[in-house]
Amino acid sequence: MIPTLPIFSRALLTPDLSFRTLVDAQAETASNGLPHLMRTTRFAEARIRWQGRRWLLSMPLTPSALPCIERTAAAIKRLNTPALTDYRILPGELCWKDHAGIEQHCDLVLQHLPEGKDFDQALLTEDRDTLLRALDTLEKELEGLQFAHNGLKAGNLRWCAGRIVVLRYHDARIGGDRRRDTEAFEALRRRLTEASGPQAANDISAHYNPIRTLDGHRWTSHLFEGLICVEDETGFGYVDADNRPVIESRYLWADDFHEGRAEVETPTGMGLIDREGTYIIPPEYEIVDYRPAESIVYVRRDGRWALFDYMGRQQTEFGTINECKS
Repeated sequence: MIPTLPIFSRALLTPDLSFRTLVDAQAETASNGLPHLMRTTRFAEARIRWQGRRWLLSMPLTPSALPCIERTAAAIKRLNTPALTDYRILPGELCWKDHAGIEQHCDLVLQHLPEGKDFDQALLTEDRDTLLRALDTLEKELEGLQFAHNGLKAGNLRWCAGRIVVLRYHDARIGGDRRRDTEAFEALRRRLTEASGPQAANDISAHYNPIRTLDGHRWTSHLFEGLICVEDETGFGYVDADNRPVIESRYLWADDFHEGRAEVETPTGMGLIDREGTYIIPPEYEIVDYRPAESIVYVRRDGRWALFDYMGRQQTEFGTINECKS
C-alpha cells in the first residue's frame, strides 16, 4: 500500500511515532508550520535534518518507483566518488494505520544533502568560468563511472566545497545510455554562458548576473518555453518572463512546460494542460506522467496504467502496460 501526501506530512511532524530510523529527524517547514513538500510524478520529497546533517527524504507515489531504483541504489554504495552523495533505501521506514486500523509500512529513500548552495544560488555568487570548469569535471567523473543520471537540470545540482554534485538518482542507471546527460550538460553550459558575464564599469571588470528576480511569489521555477511555474498563496500557476500572469495560480502542484505540455494536480486528481491552461487530459487521474521525448503520457487510474498520446487520446486500456516504465 502506498501512503498519501497527508500521511507523509504528518509523519514528518511526528517522526518518533512514524519512522523506524529517523525518529529524531526534524523537517524543514514552510511559514504555516507544515513540512515543505516537493513532488514529481513518482516521489514526494522533504528536506530534513538528522544526526547533524541535512538530507532529502523521498516517499514513493507509485508501487513501481522503488523497484526501478533498487539496483541503482545498491550500485551507488560501491562507488567511491565525490560527485555522488549517500543514497539509500530505508526498508519499511514509514509506519501508519489505514482506514481499517491495520498497520502499514512503506520504504523511503534517503539522500545526503551536502552543505553548500543550490545551483541557482551559485549562479548569483560564483565566477562563471569556475562553474563551467566544475561542470566539465562533473561530466568526466560521471562518464568514468558509466553513470547516467537521466534527469540533469539545475534543480538536481548542488555547489559545495568548490565542486558540483548531483542529487536525486531516481531515474539513474549504471551503464545506461548517457545521451540525455550529454544534452543536459550542454544546456547547462549555455545557461551559464547566457546568465553570467563580465561587465565593465569605470574601467573595472566585475561579474554580474542578469537573471530577473520575480517578486510576489512564494516560489518560482525557471523559464521554460516562455513560461515560469510559480507558487502563490492560491496555488501553482504560470507567469511570463516579465512576471505577468498567464495561467491562474489555482493548482495544488504544477510542473514546468516541455514541448507545450505541463503536468498539474488539482483536488480531483492529476491532468495535463497546454500553454493556454486548457486540459489535454482532464484532472481526474492518480498520476499523469508526460514523456516529452516520446510524446506519450503514462496515466494511472485505480492503480492501473494506460498510455495516452500527445493530444490526450487514450491508446491502451488501463492495466495493459507495465507499472515500471524506466
